[in-house]
Amino acid sequence: MNASPQQNVKLLREAKPPVENWPELITLDAPPLDPIDLNLLPLWARDFAVALAAHTETPPELAFGMVLGAYSAAVSRRCRVQVKPGYFEPCNLWLMVALASGNRKSSVQKAATAPLLDWENDQAADLKDEIKIKTSETRNIQSRIKHLRAKYARTEDEDEGKRIKEEIINLEVEMPDIPVPPRIWTSDATAEALGGLIEAGEESIAWLSSEGGIFDLLQGRYSKGNLNLDLILKCHSGDADLADRISRPGVTVKNPHITICLSPQVHVLEGLAAIPGFAGRGLLARFLPLLPESPLGKRTLETTDIPKEVRDKYKNSIHAILNWPAPDPTPDDSNGFYDIKLTEAAYEELHKFAKEIEQEMWNIDEKDPFLAWLSKSQYGTPARIAGVLHCIKHAFENAWEKDITIETMKNALDITATLIDHAEVAMNIMVADQEIVLARTLVDWIKQKNFPEFKAREAQRALSSHFPKKDMLDGPLRILEDCGYIKEISPQPQGTRGRPPAPSIRVNPKLLDPSPDKDDI
Repeated sequence: MNASPQQNVKLLREAKPPVENWPELITLDAPPLDPIDLNLLPLWARDFAVALAAHTETPPELAFGMVLGAYSAAVSRRCRVQVKPGYFEPCNLWLMVALASGNRKSSVQKAATAPLLDWENDQAADLKDEIKIKTSETRNIQSRIKHLRAKYARTEDEDEGKRIKEEIINLEVEMPDIPVPPRIWTSDATAEALGGLIEAGEESIAWLSSEGGIFDLLQGRYSKGNLNLDLILKCHSGDADLADRISRPGVTVKNPHITICLSPQVHVLEGLAAIPGFAGRGLLARFLPLLPESPLGKRTLETTDIPKEVRDKYKNSIHAILNWPAPDPTPDDSNGFYDIKLTEAAYEELHKFAKEIEQEMWNIDEKDPFLAWLSKSQYGTPARIAGVLHCIKHAFENAWEKDITIETMKNALDITATLIDHAEVAMNIMVADQEIVLARTLVDWIKQKNFPEFKAREAQRALSSHFPKKDMLDGPLRILEDCGYIKEISPQPQGTRGRPPAPSIRVNPKLLDPSPDKDDI
């Protein structure tokens, strides 16, 4: 009597493969990374991030990224850091926390960005009556102009026509500007709309999202596959941009800035470096990535609410920064920003860090995208982070009247050091060969199913969305064999005609869970 499929599975599970010598595993996984220390954030930012991470049972990196991103959106509208005479860094950060789906990313983003939305709503409410009044005045003037134009068209008296034209011109000059409620952030926009938002938002906008849609935009989602990198790259450093349009007025921005804070799934990062322009033009080198470990399966599901006083202090500190007045126009090159300087000790600490980074870059291949990222972490990244930390600390004061201290700079450098470790791994993911990505998928399946042996056809059927055709397994299986994960075992000769049995694939015992109660396929 033939055994059932379930019995075959059981027999295969209980079978003990012969003792074999296996090479050391060459891991395909990213090495464990140190978590971010939330104590490096100042005061109310730290308290809120700690409470938010505990409330949502999410990694500290997620709360850190979203909270720091919200503050960066507020600070970058008004302040920049003078690293040394003639060298300035804006305070807009491009943060990216890559995390698997199901980790409450949207909840964290919503809580962290709530003060920004509240402030926008408050501003709109304050302007509501004025908008109504100015809109009414505008309509009245437009009606009067329309009447005068009709009258001008009918008159044959030259003096009367001249008088009507002058009145029309005077009315157009007197036409009031209708206030527009400020927009300081978005979660999705076309490239053209983004330019308009920047122009209308005092040349500053934030893109805060729990997804990675901005990469679709930059690949040309709204422009038939044409890359839209120019404006976004200029908005990192604040370079002037003029975008001419055929059917509408162009967008001119002298010093545009965009803050970006994303929490996409890790697979969104895979292969980004292969997209034309993403690595070569330095787009990826501008992002500050964090790769936290997912806590799914380890959560207690017993959480407490964020204390009201913690939530209020966080909200009020962001509102205080957003309410900082714009600086008075000056003849220098401040371009509408307050300049925050470093103390001598803070600059020396930053300079020492930059020299250490310089030595590290010596041994990195010039084609490695991580080299471009590392070069920006010498001065630019820690200076920007220090500027944001400084403004958080002095949210209820004129932060630009105080210099960045060595303590604040040390915190910024500690944050940057953690980012460097995460960025090196993130860059490897971005440049990963597709076959290596698929090999990781195979390893995950092997660990889940816990088979000591399997056939290639079984893997292909189970992972058909990744391997539509059986021959697509060849490359990933070869990588796994080279790295010591598997061995191909040729079947014993049967001495019969017909197609020979397919070889079996034996799994390195180090990948198997010895527990006898593992679920069957």
